[in-house]
Amino acid sequence: MVYRVMVFAPRKATITHEEFKPRYEQCICIIADICGDAAPLSHTRSCLQHDAKSNPMLLAGSVDETYDAIATMSFQDEGAWGRFCCALDPPEAKGMIEADEAGFWDRERMKVMVVEDA
Repeated sequence: MVYRVMVFAPRKATITHEEFKPRYEQCICIIADICGDAAPLSHTRSCLQHDAKSNPMLLAGSVDETYDAIATMSFQDEGAWGRFCCALDPPEAKGMIEADEAGFWDRERMKVMVVEDA
């Protein structure tokens, strides 16, 4: 059974939404290089649209917390997810990712959740 994870990615307040997008894609390339064969089967990303005042374009509900991108990663199974995490865990890999994320990603507000098909 496919194991699917969603990442809710917030930007740091010091950069714009438009600056966030290419920085996030750059980070994805770094992660892909590090994880090699442990890469997810798929990794789709969607960026939220914002209006001229930098508010998310909300069509329903209320905004208590917002994100700049939502990503879905699919793995063959939970073990494959574990191999992906292990590939990113060595100090050198972790240091590269954290150094890159420090310029654009608000890690404290990030959320990662396991999801399943309904």
